[in-house]
Amino acid sequence: MKLKIYSLIAASTITMALSSCKKDFLEQTPITQVGPDVAFADAAAAEKLIQGAYDGMYNDFHIWDYMTNGDVRSDNAYAGGDNPANIQLDLFTVISTNGNVGRDWNALYSDIKNCNLILTNVPNIKDTKLDAGDRRKQILAEASILRAYMYFNLVRTWGSVPLVVKVPITDAEFYPAKATVEAIYAQIITDLEYGAANARTTAPNKGIMTKGVANALLAKVYASKATPDWTKVSTYADAVINGGYSMVTNYDFLWDSNHKNNTEAIWEMQYDGYGGLHGNWMPSVLVGTGWKRFNTPTNSLSKAFDDAGDAVRKASSIKFNNVVSEGWSDSYWAKTSYPYINKYRADDKSDNYILRLADIILLKAEALNELSSSGWSAAAPLINQVRNRVGLAATTASDQASMRLAIENERRLELAFEGHRWFDLLRTNRIIPVMNAQVDGAGANLNYNLTPAKLYFPIPQDELDKNPNVR
Repeated sequence: MKLKIYSLIAASTITMALSSCKKDFLEQTPITQVGPDVAFADAAAAEKLIQGAYDGMYNDFHIWDYMTNGDVRSDNAYAGGDNPANIQLDLFTVISTNGNVGRDWNALYSDIKNCNLILTNVPNIKDTKLDAGDRRKQILAEASILRAYMYFNLVRTWGSVPLVVKVPITDAEFYPAKATVEAIYAQIITDLEYGAANARTTAPNKGIMTKGVANALLAKVYASKATPDWTKVSTYADAVINGGYSMVTNYDFLWDSNHKNNTEAIWEMQYDGYGGLHGNWMPSVLVGTGWKRFNTPTNSLSKAFDDAGDAVRKASSIKFNNVVSEGWSDSYWAKTSYPYINKYRADDKSDNYILRLADIILLKAEALNELSSSGWSAAAPLINQVRNRVGLAATTASDQASMRLAIENERRLELAFEGHRWFDLLRTNRIIPVMNAQVDGAGANLNYNLTPAKLYFPIPQDELDKNPNVR
């Protein structure tokens, strides 16, 4: 029986605008250019499908929107530049026609579509090569971890969204309603548990989904649920910490482009330059002259580094330039000392650290602190491990409440511009008071007026127009 092949689409939950009939849609070329007669025929085709899922991730969301969503919306960065969509994110005036909102929704659901192709069809491929060395399970595990990561981003960014876990066939499946946040998290955990049980422990590079990636995501997922399960956070963080990773000795090694796929990296994107298959253009929009760059570090973050005496991480994270000769102005910074993000420096080489060990160590410390009123003492050595690397003294936190704030600040300084800050403040219910207290360099309140109604992106207008079930 010939299987139906679905095209690579840029629409949510595969709810695309079917301006033509479904027959035309079904006849389009599938991902990785596998023809309809061989797409699900053998082990080689299965390998093409999983490679297609990885290749499909080199889109705007994974290249830099993940960082814009996590840092520009937070107190780490202003929008910078002159892009109206980014400015809306910065000022909490996002509307359903915002271009970033639409492209991120499309990118994540397109990635999910690629995973669903694998998870729906690879189990049925009759090729004994797939079962040699458990390769079939490994491919399914990698696709499961990838799908979980996409839904984790969706649920944290939009809240309730459609949950699609197979290739759609019926009209109803093409136009799904939104699932509850609880149901989405349950599916994420199911996918990650399968991934943790069946993925490889090590892989040829850090771009491949391994047990370590699944365990790290499980720790973050259990910390992000409406009611965090700190015991599970601790357990999965331990699995990562004891999983063969180690922090690099020099913090700047993470960003100098000479230490890719290092011992601290759990998962990082694999960029090979503009002349290769996967170029990373993000640094060119963050640093340089000739036009005002995006994602400008905030006065608040710069001050936080200074208040902590954290010269090492500040130098790795923020670079100050004299831009008096540039033909633009800025509302927040003097042009004599204007800041740029410095973590992504090599214009065609930088890797994005999607997950790294320091993040999980700090999450383990948070779990210990939340599990017991005396847990702060057990958390302190973990905090100090991260601080000692950059030459800082031991934390002075001496009870649960002060340790909670110490961990929050440590995560901010350690993980700045890695896409975490907004989601850390969101999951700890700190986002509204922190953002509404923000001031400029002169101490004037920025009047963000953040409210619960503004915490999540709206469903993109294109999706609302196509699928009435998501309204």
